[in-house]
Amino acid sequence: MSNAWSSHIDASTDDSFPVLVGYDGSTNSEMAVRWAADVARASNRTLRILTSYALPTMVALGVSAGYVVPALSSEEVHEIDLRHRTMLDELADRVRKQLPDLPVDTFLEQGAPATAILKSSDDVAMIVLGTRGVGSAQGLLMGSVSYAVVHRAKCPVMLVPESSNRSVPGKVVVGVDGSSRSTQAAQWALSLATCMHRPLEVVTAWHYPYQAMVPEAGMMMGPNIEELRLALLRDAKQLVEREKHRLEGPHGTSIDANAVEGSAADVLSEEAGPQDVIVVLSKSHSLLASVLLGSTAVSLAHRSRGPVVIGHPV
Repeated sequence: MSNAWSSHIDASTDDSFPVLVGYDGSTNSEMAVRWAADVARASNRTLRILTSYALPTMVALGVSAGYVVPALSSEEVHEIDLRHRTMLDELADRVRKQLPDLPVDTFLEQGAPATAILKSSDDVAMIVLGTRGVGSAQGLLMGSVSYAVVHRAKCPVMLVPESSNRSVPGKVVVGVDGSSRSTQAAQWALSLATCMHRPLEVVTAWHYPYQAMVPEAGMMMGPNIEELRLALLRDAKQLVEREKHRLEGPHGTSIDANAVEGSAADVLSEEAGPQDVIVVLSKSHSLLASVLLGSTAVSLAHRSRGPVVIGHPV
């Protein structure tokens, strides 16, 4: 089933899509489970916890040369499967005890972590992954896994850093620049903020062109540099206020608008604390664009103190 990314988490849409979280037994994945539970509960969705493990193989020699054969006996495979199943069930039991009103289901997949997660991306509202750290399920949270999932998932992906903090109330932060892409991001950020009962901060980043200086004369080409700076600031404020006005409505979500000088990645990472969620839209989902996620999204994924939700335009 195909989903428009702007409606994945909106509680008014089909709530049969669960929130999927990857779990590998590490403290980072524990944090991801907590954030995923918050989103699932707020949007009236099931929390789906997935654990994956890959079995080692070896290439046969001699008569069977060239064939890939299992490196473990069936008994050893059963033991590995049972260990991961037990870990998964124990986590699910803890979540159910803490949040008895939250539906929880579990999936145990054999295979590469990214492949296991991406198999489910068609029919989930969001994928949540912890960042940094490798746990007992053979690295569900490795950087390469997050990279593959963010680039290829057909739904938004929330990356949860170990520095995130759920113990204090936070907001949802989204950057806008007047493009249709940022309009989609802002609309989806509003849906997320509304269902999570968080305020929304709409931010635009701006800067004046230092290259307009003439090195030889030490003078500014065109208008005075301070006049140009004020004009750019005025335009940025008008842009962000228009976006705020467009988003306002009967949803009851508080919306703040700010124009801040600096690069988009710098501004968003500074505006959002460990308790806040940043929403960013990547490049298009074409094969060419999949090679480059987008400098702002990549920078935020590495630098943000709180969760970053990355989606693809429709």
